[in-house]
Amino acid sequence: MNARKIYPVDRVVAGYNIVLALVWAQLVGLVPYAPLVLLAHVAAVFLPRLIERAPPKPAGLTSGLRDLYPLFWMLAFWTELDYLRAHLHQVANDASVMLLDRAIFGVHLHSEWIARMPQPWLSELMQFSYFAYYPLIFIPPLALVLARRRVALRDVVLRLMVTYLACYLVYIVFPVDGPHHTTAMYQGPHSDGFFYNLVHAARDLGDARGTAFPSSHVTGAVTIAFIGWRWFSRPFAALLTVQAVGVLLSTVYTQSHYAVDALAGVVWALTLQGLVVPAFKLWLQPSEREPLPVPNLPAYRPVADTTGGGS
Repeated sequence: MNARKIYPVDRVVAGYNIVLALVWAQLVGLVPYAPLVLLAHVAAVFLPRLIERAPPKPAGLTSGLRDLYPLFWMLAFWTELDYLRAHLHQVANDASVMLLDRAIFGVHLHSEWIARMPQPWLSELMQFSYFAYYPLIFIPPLALVLARRRVALRDVVLRLMVTYLACYLVYIVFPVDGPHHTTAMYQGPHSDGFFYNLVHAARDLGDARGTAFPSSHVTGAVTIAFIGWRWFSRPFAALLTVQAVGVLLSTVYTQSHYAVDALAGVVWALTLQGLVVPAFKLWLQPSEREPLPVPNLPAYRPVADTTGGGS
């Protein structure tokens, strides 16, 4: 039997695990659970090799899940950031980022905007846009799994992982807590809104300090829009783009991020997708020719992948 191929995304995740193992190695002797986390990252480095040696599976949903597995790492990696912020940095870099924010925009939009426009209908629209980001991240990959478009799926998962892991590396080196932790939230009639309370409950449940700059919400939403134009129908891509704009605005209006966080998220996403991902593909797997995207294929219609994306 032929061994399964190791794809660029497998190497990206393994590389991130190596970096995190080195980070946790510095905390051994200082943090009681550091040796266990270190060993977990070291073991995870070898996961792609185990996958490569596993017997090939028939093409279908199971093989699609093999390509989808790196996304599950994002949740663990995200949770880990909160602990690293506490152990590696006594003080975040909010003061520097706020100076940059004022230099660019003249005011702190995260404080001024909602105070001047606190209407409940606008607040609920912004809170909805902010919350819709969460399912938005997973809908395109799941649609490609169901459609059995494995070449497209591998490209999408790689782009998402590069986006988020690049953000996480910035957070580890340069943590910024953001307005949610440093600024009093504006109070008004909008505070009784359904989506207002839903967003705040979700943030309290899964927030990680030090993860404000650049905004991973904006970086992820712009990446999803980029993916939409690359692999999905134009109406669906346009919908993803509208939602990305909604996320860009809502991160500031809801006082989740400084405006400069959102701006940095756009620049970071476009840089990663336009330059870094293509470079990774050439470097990590130069023998595999870049597949042509199929931008006009409706996202909801399962179509067999005929571009050479077998297991």
